[in-house]
Amino acid sequence: MAKFLNNRIKDYVNLPNAYTTINSYEIVQELHNIHITENHKIITLYTKDLYVNLPKKGIIQTTKFWLDKNSKNKAISEQIIHLLKVIIEQNYFQYNNQFF
Repeated sequence: MAKFLNNRIKDYVNLPNAYTTINSYEIVQELHNIHITENHKIITLYTKDLYVNLPKKGIIQTTKFWLDKNSKNKAISEQIIHLLKVIIEQNYFQYNNQFF
């Protein structure tokens, strides 16, 4: 369901330019090609175990902000937010007959 929702959000949320990299060497190469002014911010994230540390309320608020800004269909935006809440709040899975 999360993968499905992610693809739907992409249809309705036009996020500003973002840069992602695989390793630090690639970061260095990309930074040489980016014109950075004093008005820009550079953010780096180390994503190992990041998901469990993300603030649930912030994820929902941020997604709602971008949906409100970019989507003209309020009903679909509300459905996306509802699905997002379900995914975030019911964060468990089963492996080897054990629930995590």
